Amino acid sequence: MEIGLACHVCGHLNPIRGQVCGRCGTVLAPEPVMPAQPPAASTAAPGPAPAAPAPSAAGPQHRFDPVTGQPLAAAPDRGAPKTMFFGALQQEDVVPRLVVIKGGGQDGATYHLHAATTVVGRTQGDIVFADDPFLSPSHAKFTTQQGRLFVQDLGSRNGVFVRIKQPVPLAQDDTFLVGEELLRLDARPYSGGQPSPAGTYFYGSPQPEGSFRVVQCLAGGSDGRIASANGDSLTIGREGNDLDFPTDRFISGHHARLDRHPDGRIVLSDTGSRNGTFVRISAATELVHGDYVFLGQQLLRVEIGHPPGGMS
Repeated sequence: MEIGLACHVCGHLNPIRGQVCGRCGTVLAPEPVMPAQPPAASTAAPGPAPAAPAPSAAGPQHRFDPVTGQPLAAAPDRGAPKTMFFGALQQEDVVPRLVVIKGGGQDGATYHLHAATTVVGRTQGDIVFADDPFLSPSHAKFTTQQGRLFVQDLGSRNGVFVRIKQPVPLAQDDTFLVGEELLRLDARPYSGGQPSPAGTYFYGSPQPEGSFRVVQCLAGGSDGRIASANGDSLTIGREGNDLDFPTDRFISGHHARLDRHPDGRIVLSDTGSRNGTFVRISAATELVHGDYVFLGQQLLRVEIGHPPGGMS
C-alpha cells in the first residue's frame, strides 16, 4: 500500500512531504488528525494557527492537547507558596525551670516546675536542699499563673533575693547582696543627741556629712562595718570605692552604688558587675526568663521557654 498525501480537490496521491498537488496544482494541507472519541465535528481544513498569547503575570497561561490542539482546562492558580502558621506549637504549655548554679558558674541540677505551686526548703517542700543550713524548713514558694512565674518568701529567716536588672529604690532597713556581703541600708538622719539632766552634751567625733549609711551584716546577726555616704552617693566594690571589700573574690572592682535622689529616694544600681547585685524581696515578685534567685546558699537561674533540643 502506497503512503502519501491525497489532494482534497482531485484525489491525486502526492508525496507525503509535497506542498502542491502534482495533478491539479492545488496547495496541499495535511488533514488534522482526529481523536478516536468523539469524532470530529467538521472536516474543514484548519486555518492558520493563532499567535500564542504573551505571558501574563496576572493569571495562568492556556495549555493545549498535543494531539487534538484543543485547549485543556487551566490548572488552578496556586499562587505563591504559603507559610504554615505554627501558633499551635507556640501555644503548648511551657514548663518553667530552676537551674542550680554551682561553683565556677557551671549548671547543676534542673528542676521542672510542673505544679501550679512549688515549695523550696531545707526539710519540707517539693524541692529540698537538706545540706543548706541557711535555708528555713519551708523557705520560698514558686507559683505559676497563666504562663507567668512568681516567687514569694514564706517567712524565712534569711530571705529571698532577686538579682536586679535596673536601678531599684530601697527603704529603711532593706538588705541587699553584693558578692558575699550582706548589707543593710540605714537612711535615718544622724541625731545631735540630748544633753544630760545637768545640761552636758556627749563629746564625740564630728558627724559625717553623708545623707545615709550602709551597714555590713555579719554571720550570726551582729553589725560589722558601717560606711557613710559621700554626700548623696556611696560606691561599693573591691577597691577604689567608698566601701571596699578587697578579700571578697565575688565582688567586682566597682560593683554597685547607692544614690539619694532629689525626691528623697535612695536608689541602688549595679555598675556592671560580673556576679550581679541582689535585693531581698518583701512581697510576691514576678520572674522572667534569665532571672537569678538566691535562697540560703543556693543560686538559681530561671528558665521559661522550650529547652534547647526539645520541649520540657
